[in-house]
Amino acid sequence: MARGRVRRITLTVFFLSACLRAEGTDTEVKAGGIVLTLPAPAVDFKESGDKLTTTVFELLVPSVNRLVTAWAPPQELAKLNEGKTTAALDAYAMVEVLRQLEYEDCTPEAFQQLVRSAGPSTSELVGVGKGMEEELNARLTSLGQRTELNRPENVGGIFQKADAYAFATLTGYKQGDRVVSMAVATAVIRVRQRVLFAYIFRKYESPDTVISMGKNLEAWTDAILVKNK
Repeated sequence: MARGRVRRITLTVFFLSACLRAEGTDTEVKAGGIVLTLPAPAVDFKESGDKLTTTVFELLVPSVNRLVTAWAPPQELAKLNEGKTTAALDAYAMVEVLRQLEYEDCTPEAFQQLVRSAGPSTSELVGVGKGMEEELNARLTSLGQRTELNRPENVGGIFQKADAYAFATLTGYKQGDRVVSMAVATAVIRVRQRVLFAYIFRKYESPDTVISMGKNLEAWTDAILVKNK
């Protein structure tokens, strides 16, 4: 009897531990030849998986950038798997690298210079430059989507740290006669000598949307930096 109880307790502990690991599993990726550990951007976000990453989320990334990985709430991933939507998700997140800089070592001094040189044109730093919206719109059109992306408008800075800088933008997806406004919180992060761009996208409801996203992005940024010390 005692052995049976011990076995049941052991199996229960093992099962609970497995569940906790599954919920808190980090994603390991490579950027510039270096293995990085990326936690999920929020507790209710799940990694998109190879299929959706290559067939959906990569279409939302300008060619100057390379998508590292993507996340979204389970209900949003379910929409994608059912083929119900591509661009106008209510919430999702992505991490990208600038192809031109992916294999370049970035020192603390170089990172600060990178941020200073961007100045108010931070959108240019992360590949949201002239022509980007035309490129992404062409991709969506080729897939038969009646969705048109508008060029982002800079809202302002969110936070600045030694190895991270974040700002917010607003953009819109035009679907027929309807325009869906999206808030985008972007962090430029120096991680193990590499530069990452972390994005959180949410449907814009009010200024509080940007405020809450800013807090979310800062917590995610801090977690990325801690995981990769």
